[in-house]
Amino acid sequence: MHTTDEFAPPRRRFVSRHALSDRLLFLAPAGLYLLALTVFPFVYSVYLSLHRVKLTTLHRKRFTGLENYYDLFTDNLFLDALKNTAVLTVASITIEIILGFIAAKVFFSLRSSAAGSFMRSMSIIPMMITPICIGLIFSYIFNPTLGVANYVLGQASIEPLGWFSDPDVALTTIILVNSWQWTPFMMLLMLAGLTSIDQEQYEAAEVDGAKWHHVARWIEIPAIRGIVIVGVILRIIDNLRLFDIVYVTTRGGPGSSTEVVTFFAYKQDFQYFQVGYGSAAAVVILVISIIITTFAIRHLRRVENE
Repeated sequence: MHTTDEFAPPRRRFVSRHALSDRLLFLAPAGLYLLALTVFPFVYSVYLSLHRVKLTTLHRKRFTGLENYYDLFTDNLFLDALKNTAVLTVASITIEIILGFIAAKVFFSLRSSAAGSFMRSMSIIPMMITPICIGLIFSYIFNPTLGVANYVLGQASIEPLGWFSDPDVALTTIILVNSWQWTPFMMLLMLAGLTSIDQEQYEAAEVDGAKWHHVARWIEIPAIRGIVIVGVILRIIDNLRLFDIVYVTTRGGPGSSTEVVTFFAYKQDFQYFQVGYGSAAAVVILVISIIITTFAIRHLRRVENE
């Protein structure tokens, strides 16, 4: 006669296999979603980037290897787009960090008041509005003849500006619009970092007679440095795929003064129908994002280990 113990191992194996199948079944929808919307488009973009192919004749492809990539880095328009994207990214993030820190300090000092909570809630409205709407709003504000911005300048006896039509001003205007929308994001991150600082450090600094800049330099900035790096990583990725505001306001103009890499890729794909060339630009954007993010994450880990 067999005992119960003789059947225990097979029963445990059966339960384990059943649990594994349940997990795989549970993860299947997410896996299919990732395959359909991330992995397949990426692989197909890399495949197209190695061919000369038009959107209207996808069935006729001519393999050219790395020729599209060579053409990209000898294309002055693409190089201008890279430069504009780099300037926009660095300038926007710098403005967002400076203004975000100032705003975070203000809201931190008002953290116990109802007015501070209300103003903090109101301040995050810009980042909740879609970029398309932001572009439309500012296209009216900066309208050269009917916009309120030039009206205010006129009241101050200042010559009106071609905010989106002057090549020397257009990119700066895009930077200001982008910074206005995303400064609240950096503010929230920094405010979270400030609230995590032990209150005893502030009390010790006050006893020692430390000024506000000493507190900021030796207590607050070291405490929020890690979370700021996380915000910078996210904002770099956002800026590398910035499209909506440029599309609504300037369409990359005047000339190539506001051309960014995402809009360049969009034009190649859907205006000129050169999907092989546009796919190569998209792959370059992804590679740049991966490289920057990798270095930033390594720096973040180094900061956390200090």
